[in-house]
Amino acid sequence: MKTSSQYQDLAMILAWPDATIRGDEAWMMFFKKIGFVKNLNFKVGHTGIILIERNTGELHFYDFGRYIAPRGYGRARSKDSDPKLTIKTKAQIDGDHIVNLLEIVQFFEEIKDAMQGVGDLYFSIVQGIDFYSGKTFADQWVHRGSYPYGAVALNANNCSRFIARLLLHASRRFHFWHSINFPETIKASPMSNLVNASPNRSIYKYTESGGLEIIKMNRYASLLFLLKKLRTNICSDLAGSLPEDITIGGMVLKDKPGSIPTKAQYLGGVGEGAWFYIEPIGTSQAIIHRFTPKGKLEYIVLGKAFQPIDFESPYQITYDSHFLYSHILQANNTIKLEHICVLTIGEKGFSKNDRYA
Repeated sequence: MKTSSQYQDLAMILAWPDATIRGDEAWMMFFKKIGFVKNLNFKVGHTGIILIERNTGELHFYDFGRYIAPRGYGRARSKDSDPKLTIKTKAQIDGDHIVNLLEIVQFFEEIKDAMQGVGDLYFSIVQGIDFYSGKTFADQWVHRGSYPYGAVALNANNCSRFIARLLLHASRRFHFWHSINFPETIKASPMSNLVNASPNRSIYKYTESGGLEIIKMNRYASLLFLLKKLRTNICSDLAGSLPEDITIGGMVLKDKPGSIPTKAQYLGGVGEGAWFYIEPIGTSQAIIHRFTPKGKLEYIVLGKAFQPIDFESPYQITYDSHFLYSHILQANNTIKLEHICVLTIGEKGFSKNDRYA
């Protein structure tokens, strides 16, 4: 297996600056309490990265966020943990140029919700990437599971910090003294990563109405861009345009869609939660269905536990649970189910009598 591409690969750093992130850290709560912050849904944006292998054109998306994770924690995602992030389109590369860039970006628009993107897409293209080093680093984070989430806290991670750390591992261009490690926004932000990763400060913007355009943005402009977005949180007349901040994101979901089984269980996350329905097979196996909060089926897998589960007694789906594996909590005992087989929709599913909530 190849371990190095000699830094001939590429990456696309994606940013959606209009995405709001629910502030859940103590210092954010303090600013809300004293009235400086009017709404805890901060318009700081979201970011992800596409690793592009030059020889095959394969595109692999990674991000980090509070998706189906305990409160105060986040996790890294990829197509391995969340299959809705699979990108079937391949890059056509000629020298340093991606020939079918518009086609790729338009596909991103199709799966924008899965990527947690909101509003216009900004991105930069990074040369000199070692695809294998970057993928190894990112995959380790995916398998690591839940990890403390924080914008500024030591030994924590968020979407922007994850991208900056990945770039430091995937390219010789980025090092401790590089500007990407000393962002103009103090800590990495979605737009600071784009600007600092671009050697000539040229980044792309895509809108459905205007298509692709190249814009110039230096570090000073990047800082002003973020501060302008954050005005929405500190100005009373603008804060009303943000979502209400009483609800802690998707940690709790009271309304169960009518299209999922009555016994489905919800597992929350500040950024996103999901519904899980478990069909026992004996005491050591189960068919696990995952649905989006709105009730769309994401996947069906066969899971195998390495200790018996009493499915006749109460149990609860718990963290971490995604496409790679699931966990069940029973009698204060957390039991891991390894996913040993992916089932196609309709191959084996819930009974007709148990279908509707």
